[in-house]
Amino acid sequence: MEVDNRIRVIAYFDGFNFYEGLRSEKWRHYYWLDIYKFSSQLLRKYQKLETVKYFSAVQYDRDKAERQDLFFQANLLNPKFELILGDFRKRHRWKRVKIGEKKESVKITYWEEKKTDVSIACHMIRDVILNKCDISFLFCADGDLSPPIEVIKEIKPQHKIIAFFPPNTFSYDIKGKANKVILLKGREKSFKNSLLENKIKISDGYTLECPDKWK
Repeated sequence: MEVDNRIRVIAYFDGFNFYEGLRSEKWRHYYWLDIYKFSSQLLRKYQKLETVKYFSAVQYDRDKAERQDLFFQANLLNPKFELILGDFRKRHRWKRVKIGEKKESVKITYWEEKKTDVSIACHMIRDVILNKCDISFLFCADGDLSPPIEVIKEIKPQHKIIAFFPPNTFSYDIKGKANKVILLKGREKSFKNSLLENKIKISDGYTLECPDKWK
């Protein structure tokens, strides 16, 4: 039996950082993306993709949540796509606004995504400790993820971390610690080659269809 000696890669996606990068570039038509296939487009011939770990949280807006769920379901058809969910939590802050001739403090309600950074950090460190991969692909430009890179380099200095920055995002902290940084804005061909089919039939006869807003 032939032994596969290719270098093992695990890809880690910060879902909302990735989404915001696409949105900033007005690449809405790439939301309907095969995440595993996209990651595979970025491999070298001597590398193999073990799995993709996609970190996100369910949207609080119903319409957005429905579109997001279609995207999740389509990607979960691939057993090598793993979805790790955090959550959104309601937060409040006070803001000074002008009402008439006076400025008053107004209570602003907003939603904040929680757990994603910690989850990514834990999975990255865990997979290195358990020898699950030789290279980590990190799809994120959030400097909060530079500490786990430092920890991994201390635990296993030979382990390589390649950071892929979504369009119009950048982190000097990650750039200074990763082995290499690749800007995804220059890789549009990989996006084009990785789109899901507009309609995907699944086993129970149900069809997953790309949301109209993403076409």
